[in-house]
Amino acid sequence: MAPGGILRLNEPDARSNPAYGSHDPSMMWDPRSGLYYSYCTDFGGPGGPGEKIGIPVRSSKDLVHFAYEGTALSPAAIRQGRDNGGYPPTRAFWAPYVEYAGGEYRMYYSATRDFGSSESRIWLAAAQSPTGPFENRGVAADTWGTDDSAPNAIDPHVFHTPEGRDFLVYGSFFGGIYAKELRPDTGLPVEPDPHVFGHRIARKMPPPALDGPEGAAVHFCPETGYYYLFLSYGWLGDGYDIRVGRSREPLGPYVDLEGRDMNGESLGLKLANSYHFRASAPNAKRGGGWSWGGLRGPGHGVPFHDPVSGRDFFVHHIRDGNPKDRRYDPVFDRHSYRRHYLMIRPMFYVDGWPVFGPEPFTGESCRPLPPPDGAMWEMIVLDDRDNRMKVSGNVRLSADSPLLRRSVCYECADFENGGKTTLALTGIDEFGQACWGKLTD
Repeated sequence: MAPGGILRLNEPDARSNPAYGSHDPSMMWDPRSGLYYSYCTDFGGPGGPGEKIGIPVRSSKDLVHFAYEGTALSPAAIRQGRDNGGYPPTRAFWAPYVEYAGGEYRMYYSATRDFGSSESRIWLAAAQSPTGPFENRGVAADTWGTDDSAPNAIDPHVFHTPEGRDFLVYGSFFGGIYAKELRPDTGLPVEPDPHVFGHRIARKMPPPALDGPEGAAVHFCPETGYYYLFLSYGWLGDGYDIRVGRSREPLGPYVDLEGRDMNGESLGLKLANSYHFRASAPNAKRGGGWSWGGLRGPGHGVPFHDPVSGRDFFVHHIRDGNPKDRRYDPVFDRHSYRRHYLMIRPMFYVDGWPVFGPEPFTGESCRPLPPPDGAMWEMIVLDDRDNRMKVSGNVRLSADSPLLRRSVCYECADFENGGKTTLALTGIDEFGQACWGKLTD
């Protein structure tokens, strides 16, 4: 186990920097050990492709400092999960979600024919330890042999209703996002046929539209009484984002701020996309030609309720915006930022809608504080005009401004400026746009 700290850029080795390489992360709290565990898409080990696959695991005592624990699937589960019949074996396993249920640890993970394919399977594997070995129990969803009008059995997430019902949420692009009910005793679907898709809760709007949706997760908040559907749109190498809709019922309809259905009428309220705060001393390892270029493509995350603190968080991956570490794709005329990291943000609620803290979580209390009247803020508006980088600008806000009336202020560490304590702001403005801010000197 190698100790690691909060998000730190330009150190691409998960052994020394456990935040590195975490793509499509999930998070759980283990009631047996009292530790947090995070699992992610498997690209072949802590150093990158070429090492064994098997679902990477990271552990933490405090949601701030993580250690890389190795991989979790058993050799037999890996062989079975990779088997694509007459097609080449699956090269990686995608987007695992793990929870403690029924006295065991249950992992839902995806095996797909290839990147961009709609032919995939979601396996359920179980173990007696959060680090494994996990053994396959069965297939929860299977879209092998379907065309692109069907959903893709990928990106699993599990959520629970107050009445004790359990649902698997899954899907990516193609036919949309689906939910199917699970048996609490085994974790497998109530409907035993894995080719039965379930109930569709979201799909993309008619073209032209952003790529997506994918990376879906549902969270019920007892304080607001709403279910929240989080998902991602855009190109994952740069223009990725995180959006949300809400519903009073677990299977929807999920709607945006204006009441439009996410089943083809709306993309949802955007909560995060590529952004650039001013930086004098960002948290990064110096050298190697690295320079600050903002943070790119936040996406494919999960809401996480911490039973220890009682607070809600959102856990997702983020890409280093270093301009020298990107690759150009001439076919689609776009860049991809290649290095991705684990990001944990505090999540708050404003008028019944979730909003994210603008800075990585570093252990602060997240206690809401009264905003100063007439102060200058460095602000980012996460507008819906496009998914390009959102750059900050200075705005003076009075106590009666619509944004301050619909926002949360709290103290946090300034990631971009040496970790000094600053006052952060997150809220929704009068135009229905999520906004992030930091108090200027």
